[in-house]
Amino acid sequence: MTTSTRPKPGRGQAPEAQGLALGAVLATLLGGFVLVVAREIGATLGIVDGGRGDSYELFAVSLTGLVGAVFALALGASRGTTTAVADRDPLRRFFANAYVLTYVTAGAVGLLVCLIRLGSSTVILRSLAAAFLGSAVAVASAYFGTAPEHR
Repeated sequence: MTTSTRPKPGRGQAPEAQGLALGAVLATLLGGFVLVVAREIGATLGIVDGGRGDSYELFAVSLTGLVGAVFALALGASRGTTTAVADRDPLRRFFANAYVLTYVTAGAVGLLVCLIRLGSSTVILRSLAAAFLGSAVAVASAYFGTAPEHR
């Protein structure tokens, strides 16, 4: 029986390259989330025309949950391990802090605008606020390293 010497997919890359690729994906997702929230806040305040259509709404709300979920997975919270950001190297800690700060700021501002202007806020902004609240729990759990104990 012969064995293949080819590396398994994803195993042949250096950890630094995988980290850079993950960072690029996270930055792209986060940038898209911030743009969607800013557009819908602008639409609620009457500054710009908001997104229309079911497909845009599905994209916007899915992106909100995806940004939070990807971050939680990246920190390992889904595996039930305690991985507080403080236990990481300084560069990783900086990017994790920047990611969380940006995500929470954009989501919280969107939520506040939605609550303050509830009657005139867009349907998409209300959906984003609800999705943000749901995914914020996973983000907080991953960020602070609190995971449910398995018994």
